[in-house]
Amino acid sequence: MNSNEPPIPLRNIDVALARAFVATAETGGMTAAARLLNLTQGAVSQQIKRLEELLQKDLFDREHRQLSLTAEGERLLLHARRLIALNDEIWGLMSAPDFEGTVRLGVPRDIVRPFMPPILRSFNDAWPRVRLDLHCKSSPKLLERLAAGEIDMALTTEMDTPAGAERLLTDELVWVGCASGRAVHEKPLPVGVTDGTCTFRAAMVSALERDGRDWRVVGPVGTQDALLATLEADLAVASLLKSSVPSHIHILGEESGLPRLTPFHINLHVRTSQSSEIVRELANHIRDQFARRFQASSGMVHRKAG
Repeated sequence: MNSNEPPIPLRNIDVALARAFVATAETGGMTAAARLLNLTQGAVSQQIKRLEELLQKDLFDREHRQLSLTAEGERLLLHARRLIALNDEIWGLMSAPDFEGTVRLGVPRDIVRPFMPPILRSFNDAWPRVRLDLHCKSSPKLLERLAAGEIDMALTTEMDTPAGAERLLTDELVWVGCASGRAVHEKPLPVGVTDGTCTFRAAMVSALERDGRDWRVVGPVGTQDALLATLEADLAVASLLKSSVPSHIHILGEESGLPRLTPFHINLHVRTSQSSEIVRELANHIRDQFARRFQASSGMVHRKAG
């Protein structure tokens, strides 16, 4: 390099711009990102524009109604997440209470993958010295463990919200199966369940019996992945919360002839005795993240049972 050439100026990326970019990429739109960040849609739009001008790259394809990442945006996403995580880790280290220890959290198998990764990631970014022990069982088994003191809190999928629990959201329970499959037309209807304590089983059986439909249970298959494989193989139909249905699984609508199912609630149960400050912090984080990420887009209910 010629010593007479001026040095290339260093540029700094504002973490707020990266945060707006990641929120928009994860939620699929600037309106949803604005709700997540407690900003206006216009503010998020301006931050994305500033970041694109700084990098001199188009990060989103705006030709379609829903924003999608360009190739440059895809390249940036992982690194932007790392930038935010490092920023939050430093901020948490220097300004937050020194929370440390272990929190034992129970989450049903059917909602852990669709709902929990961004929540667990953001909590870990804020409190890196807190260990999260995740327990995945059916809702009844999680409530048993909570009562026995084996876990500190639990999310559950239930038809109601019992006293002492907090309803985080309400979602449709829908029939699912293989696209253009034969199982939905079989008699008796093959119904897949993960285990004998599956909370959706009672809802399916009740709806089928009200409809006078003969049925038989396929399973228990043991895990959520096994249940999904059973559906893909067209061996049975089953039910899932609508917002948790994977893209490769088909929602069976009214044309399937199956009866309508009762809506379900995702509830938060926290041990009232011997609850530590770390446990309360995680509970507050879960409440906040559900309210920001899921309620506004789904018109869902949030209340504490009396």
